[in-house]
Amino acid sequence: MVRSVIFDLDGTLLNTLDDIKAVVNRVMAARGHRERTTEEVRLAVGMGVETLSRKLLPPGTEEREVLDTAEDIRRVYLETGSILTEPYGGIREMLEAVASMDLPMAVLSNKPQASTDEAVSTFFPSAPFRIVRGVIAGRPIKPSPESVTDVISALGTLPRETAMVGDSDVDMRTATSAGLIPVGVSWGFRERELLMAHGASIVVDSPQELAALFSLPQR
Repeated sequence: MVRSVIFDLDGTLLNTLDDIKAVVNRVMAARGHRERTTEEVRLAVGMGVETLSRKLLPPGTEEREVLDTAEDIRRVYLETGSILTEPYGGIREMLEAVASMDLPMAVLSNKPQASTDEAVSTFFPSAPFRIVRGVIAGRPIKPSPESVTDVISALGTLPRETAMVGDSDVDMRTATSAGLIPVGVSWGFRERELLMAHGASIVVDSPQELAALFSLPQR
């Protein structure tokens, strides 16, 4: 029984990969490193900027440089804005449909809070999200079950009544660890098989299919 929905952002609502790659390579060039490919960046996203930095820097890089590089990526991304980013086709219509079902909605991202706020206000200004949560210093991030505590509270529903919609194993692990309903999407940054392996109860292939799933009679 689905009574509320939490959406991941990057790879689920928004195709941000080209912007992330552009920022990463701008920072890498400034620090004297080679450019990273789209595939390298795709496989590194999902666990926050520090992990992104750690995965893309050469093995053995000192932790201070990892953190400084992460801070540069965070700063440049916010300064640059979402130049190449677009919602996936049908996402806005899907959000409108879910809102019309009176299902409270939220966003939960491992993107920094400021960038998460900027992206949601830019691309979904009229979406009635109860809460938009990105990464805040000192707070747990996905896949920690504690990352959803404030979100569930804002939605006013029980975990077992709440769908977690995402494109990655991180989202599915978050859902299963927090007792949410794990719903995968196939159009994002990870493969269907990975989502299923990490607990997805279903993987949908389009925003239209996702809206139809939530419109099914609830028992």
